Amino acid sequence: MDKERSIIMEALVRGILVGGSVGVLGGIFFMDMRRGFTLGIIAGFFAAATRLALTSKRGGKKDS
Repeated sequence: MDKERSIIMEALVRGILVGGSVGVLGGIFFMDMRRGFTLGIIAGFFAAATRLALTSKRGGKKDS
C-alpha cells in the first residue's frame, strides 16, 4: 500500500511541476505569469489524475 501511495504522489507531483512550468511559458508569451502558473498547476493535476485512473482501469499495463 505504501509503494502504491508513493507512486501516486510521484505522478501527481510530476504532473503539477510539468503543468506549472508549461503554464509559466504560456504566461511569458500570452497572459499574466501568475494566471498561467495557476492554470498550469490545475491542468497538470487533472492530467496526472486522469493518467493514473486510466492506468489503474487497464490493470496497470504500460502504453506501447
